[in-house]
Amino acid sequence: MSTLDLLILLLVVLGSAIAAVLVTVAVSSVVRAHRDRLEPTLSEARSAIVGALSGEADAASGIVSGLAGFSRRCVIEMMLDLAPSLSGTSRLTLLSLAEDAGVLARARAGVRSRRWSTRLYSARVLTAFGVESDDLCALLEDRSSEVRAQAAYWTAVTPNDLAIGGVIGLLGDDDGLCRFAAQDALIRIGLPSVDALIAALDRPDQEITDRVLEIAAVMADDRFYPPAVARMTDPSPGTRALAAAVMARTANPDAGPNLITLLDDPSNQVVLAAAAGLATLSYWPGAAAVEPLLDHPLWEVRKQAALTLLALGASGSILLSVNAPGVGPAAEMAGQALQLRSLAIQSGAV
Repeated sequence: MSTLDLLILLLVVLGSAIAAVLVTVAVSSVVRAHRDRLEPTLSEARSAIVGALSGEADAASGIVSGLAGFSRRCVIEMMLDLAPSLSGTSRLTLLSLAEDAGVLARARAGVRSRRWSTRLYSARVLTAFGVESDDLCALLEDRSSEVRAQAAYWTAVTPNDLAIGGVIGLLGDDDGLCRFAAQDALIRIGLPSVDALIAALDRPDQEITDRVLEIAAVMADDRFYPPAVARMTDPSPGTRALAAAVMARTANPDAGPNLITLLDDPSNQVVLAAAAGLATLSYWPGAAAVEPLLDHPLWEVRKQAALTLLALGASGSILLSVNAPGVGPAAEMAGQALQLRSLAIQSGAV
C-alpha cells in the first residue's frame, strides 16, 4: 500500500470518527431538549401527587388523567420516589392512585412474565407499595437469583407463614445474594418468624442451622435459648460457638453458667465465643473461670479474656491486678488491659 493510500485511509477513518461524534452530540441535544420540554410537566405531576397526599381532593381527581400522557416507567418512578417515605393515610392514598393509574395491575401481571427482568422489576414495584400477592411464594423459587432475592425483600414487607418458610429455605441457596437477602428479611420480619426459625433448627442441614443461629443471635429472642442450649454439644465447633453467642444475646438467667461450661471446650473458636458472651452478659461470677485464659497459648483468647475481665467490673479488675505484676503471657496481657482501662478513664470514656 502506497503512502497516498495510507493517507486516504487515515482521512476516511478520521472523518468517520468525527461524524460519529457529531451524531452523538446531535442525539444528546435532541434528548436534552425533549427532557427540558417534559420537565415542567413532570414537576406539575409530582406536585399534583403531593397535593393529593395532602388531602386536596380536586388535585386527586385529576391526577390519573394528568398522568395518562407519561410512559408507564415514568409514572412508576414518580410514585416509587414517594412510596418509601410515606405511611398511614398518605400511603393508602398513593396506593389508591397507583391502582387507578394501572401501575399495580401491570406489576401483578408482570411477576408472571417469562422475562426475568420483568418479574424482577414488577416484584420491586409491589415491594415498594407493600402489596400482597399469591405469586410471592412462587418467586421465592424463581430460576433467577435476583428475582429470588427480591422476593425475600418483598416477604419482609408482606410476611405470611408460607412465605416465611420459603425465605428460610433460601438460607441454603447456592447464590450468596439470596442467602444474604433471606437473612436480612428474616431479621426485619422479627417476631413473626421466630417459631418458623426454631422449627428450622430441627432440619438436618448444618448450613441452614448455622445461619438460623446467626439470625437468632441478632434477634435476641428468649425463645431461642432452649435450642441454643441443645447445641452446646453439637459436633461442629462453629455451631457450638454460634450457640454461645445466642445464649449471651438472649440474656437468660441460666446463660452465664452454661457459658462458663463452654470455656473448657476443646475448640478455641468456642472458647472465644463463650468468653465474649460472658462479657456481653456482664456475668461477674464468671471472672474466676475466665482468669486462667490469660495464660492461654492463643493470643486471641488471651486478649478476649482480658477484655472480658474488664467488662466484668470490680471482680475482673481485681484479677487483672493480681496477674499484672508477674512475668509471662498472663502478666503481659493483664498489664495491657489495665493500661487500656487507665487510658479510657483519663479520656473520660469510663
